[in-house]
Order: sequence, then structure tokens, then C-alpha cells
Amino acid sequence: MRVREKPDLPEIEHLREVRGDQLLAGELLEEIRIANFDASGRKIHSLQAVFAVLEGVSFAGSEIASARFRDVRFVNCDFSNASLRGSQAHRVEFIDCRLTGLKAIEAEWQNVLLENCEARYAQFTDARLRVSECNGGAFAEADFRGCNLEESSFDQVSLIHADFTGSRLWNTCLRGADIDGLIVNAEDVRGAIVSPAQAMELARLLGLVVM
Repeated sequence: MRVREKPDLPEIEHLREVRGDQLLAGELLEEIRIANFDASGRKIHSLQAVFAVLEGVSFAGSEIASARFRDVRFVNCDFSNASLRGSQAHRVEFIDCRLTGLKAIEAEWQNVLLENCEARYAQFTDARLRVSECNGGAFAEADFRGCNLEESSFDQVSLIHADFTGSRLWNTCLRGADIDGLIVNAEDVRGAIVSPAQAMELARLLGLVVM
């Protein structure tokens, strides 16, 4: 498996701390830090950030028409029920974030870390989430239909009743995930990395008889 590239971020003391309302201006946010701002329920035309750290920012229920992130870290941010359709993210980290019901349909994400995130019912339909890591947290009943997850990993993550129908899981590591009730077709799991116990679980899900 390929190793995820980490964000190339300056030390936090070298970032300019700016007002939260600059998130709404539609301008490129570069080498900045924003903390404790409520942008929930907003319609945001453009949100572009590079070399940035956002802490305690709420985008809950917001519609972000154009989201572009590179070398960005989100800490304790709320994206629950937000819409980031067609978003792009490269070397981005979501740490201790709330992603419940997030709509990241057709997203283009690579080298992304999702650590200890609550992402129940999140929608990643037809997205690309490659060379990325989901460590801790819950993605129960999340929608990964048609999602390209090649070279990614799920460790200590709940994928209970998550839907992976039509997804691409080549070299995707599921060994550390709870896959109870996973929705998947036989061809979808080709090339996935699983534990022996998970192989038995998948055999049951796929209607195989192991003798």
C-alpha cells in the first residue's frame, strides 16, 4: 500500500490568525488560522484554503458550492449535514470532526486523514477517496456507492451497514474495521485486504458456503 502524504503545514505560531468571517468572502485563504467561528446554515459560493488550520469552526447545514483544500487541517469542526459536492482535497486532515450526514458526493480527495470523526450517514457516492486513512470514529450506514477507495485504510472504524456497492477496494485495508452488515457485491471486494474473520463474514454476506 502507498503511504499517505501528510499536510505540509508551517508551525501554528507562524500562521496568521484571521477573523472567521473571511471564510465567507470567497477569497483564497493562505497561511492562516481561524478558530471558533459559526458558519452553519450558510450558502458559501467558494471556500479555498491552503496551508491553513481551522479549529472549532461550524459548517453544519451549509452548502459550499466550490470547496478546494490543500495542506489544511480541520480540528473539532462541524460539517454535519453540510454539502460539499464535487469538493477537492489534497493532504488534508479532519481530526475530531463531526461529519454526520455530510454530502461529499463526487468528491476528489487524496492523501486525506479522517481521525476520530463521527460520520454516520455520510455520503461519498461516486467520490474518489484514494491513499487516505480513516482512523477511529464511526461511518455506520455511510454511503460509499461507486466510490474509489484504492490504497486507503480503515482502522478501528465502524462500517456497520455501510454501503460499498460498486466501490473500488483494490489494496484497501479493512482489517481494523467493524464490517457487520456491510452492503457489498462479490466483485466489489476484489483486491481488498481483510482479516480471516472478516473473510468469513464477507463470505456469509455474499452467500458463499465455506466447507
